[in-house]
Amino acid sequence: MNLEQLESRGQELLAYLEKHPNHGPTYDALGVLAMDTQSAGEAIDLITNAIRLDGPRPEYCAHLGEAFARLGDYRSASACLGQALVSQPQNIELRWAYANLLHLEGRTEEAALNYELLVAQKPRHAEAWFNLGVSRALLRQPEEARRAYEQAVAIQPGYAEAWNNLALLDVAAGNLTGAEAHYRRALLVKPDYRDALYNFAVLLQEQERLQEAVTMNERLVSIDPSFSEAHNNLGNCYLKQNRLAEAQNQYLETLAIHASHREAPMNLGLASLLMGDFARGWVGYEHRLAQRDIERWEWKIPRWDGKIRAGESILVHAEQGFGDTIHFARYLPLLAAGGMTVHLYCQPAIAPLLEGLRGITRCVTDLENLEVVDWQVPFPSLPYCFRTTLETIPAGVPYLSVGEAQRSNWKRLYAELPEAKRRVGLVWQGNPNHRNDHNRSLPVHLLHPLLDVTGVQFLSLQKGVDRNRVPQGVFDLAPLMVNFAETAAAVEGLDLVIAVDTAVAHLAGALGKPVWTLLPYAPDWRWLLYRDDSPWYPTMKLFRQPIAGDWSSVLLEVKRALLELT
Repeated sequence: MNLEQLESRGQELLAYLEKHPNHGPTYDALGVLAMDTQSAGEAIDLITNAIRLDGPRPEYCAHLGEAFARLGDYRSASACLGQALVSQPQNIELRWAYANLLHLEGRTEEAALNYELLVAQKPRHAEAWFNLGVSRALLRQPEEARRAYEQAVAIQPGYAEAWNNLALLDVAAGNLTGAEAHYRRALLVKPDYRDALYNFAVLLQEQERLQEAVTMNERLVSIDPSFSEAHNNLGNCYLKQNRLAEAQNQYLETLAIHASHREAPMNLGLASLLMGDFARGWVGYEHRLAQRDIERWEWKIPRWDGKIRAGESILVHAEQGFGDTIHFARYLPLLAAGGMTVHLYCQPAIAPLLEGLRGITRCVTDLENLEVVDWQVPFPSLPYCFRTTLETIPAGVPYLSVGEAQRSNWKRLYAELPEAKRRVGLVWQGNPNHRNDHNRSLPVHLLHPLLDVTGVQFLSLQKGVDRNRVPQGVFDLAPLMVNFAETAAAVEGLDLVIAVDTAVAHLAGALGKPVWTLLPYAPDWRWLLYRDDSPWYPTMKLFRQPIAGDWSSVLLEVKRALLELT
């Protein structure tokens, strides 16, 4: 009914009520009419009068429940419908509404039981099967959820939401092929279905099928330009394709829609750093501290504001991996040179290396042994605090050194090895727990062509692999590298280090040793793009994948360079 018809109907009911003031059905009818005019509060009063006069008739309770639901009071609404069902347990519409209210109220187990009662009464109720699947999934009963969704699509093959949810179950079970098939089925029947497009795009992105993910995300933002997550994910895809300006635009779009977006500021920072735009980049990189994968200590010590204060003390603490700690250790002498007392908190394996750094007062490896200091700052925030630009990077090397005891021990060890024209250290794998390790590490068999180069003695600096995986003819130094002080001594005795993007590459660069770093197509921010040198490490040469995943071309180029040396 239109507004005029509703008003006319209301006048008729009020006129009838004047003649029959105790007529419950009229109060109920007026309550339903009030809901139609968006007056749920008034509806509750009117229907309550009907119940007071005639008792809890099922239809009254159902209408009262609907009024409470419109106000968001699901507990009162479900209580009303539950009471109505007592006298009408076979009423499918009541059961459906009651189960949905229980679900909204968070009483998931009860909701599931009522959906089961409903499908027992009406086996071809596709929506009830779907909602039963949702409830079982929330109760972490994936097989029961799957059976319910399969019933829903068997009854209604065009049920896109059920196909989408089947895909989500497949992803959770590791069946990515099945998930893709189900997402495609959902989009076949509902091409602009936002949830399926988004979930499928995420699946493609996680499989590194970037161009397909780009296509899906571009479709998403054309359907819903206000969908901030789609803009952010599209930016992430562009970033992995080295389309940096486009990535920046998508992150800016994300923030224009959702100013407090958790990930976009850091993503914008990473894209900016990779472009060499450090002014914007460091600001964005500070937002890493809001990310879930950064372990943080709740510091009571004030955060350093970047001002050098002679006579005051500062604690610089490790936040991420060994490579980051080594990379940013270059800033520690600057603090000491400014008259600050510098304390370090770092990983045990790297402490023997850093505690000998010029200007360090104390180095600890557990938080219980900290001294009282004036300031604290994490290692990765030092470039931000120093307002580093490409031109002002503190790139003097070596800024780390090897202890005399380690140097002597490793000199004797190398003297016992067969003579060689050149000694070259190899690292082909990073920390397998690193989220990008599948891109930055390379299969060990790809190193075999290098081993044919005559006059070169190859030594493995690789940690964390079985000895039987070290190529034949390569000396395995890993058992002797018990910490980074020993690894530094091992590196110092070499002529060259060839490494993927790992802590050893940073260590060699910090020691001022020649190091060839092998990079994936989409590198970490610190390596920038389109250059074969590093502003951070003057003795480093960069070898980059020409296309994503192409390590063979990289190793071929490395072999050519190695042959030129020999």
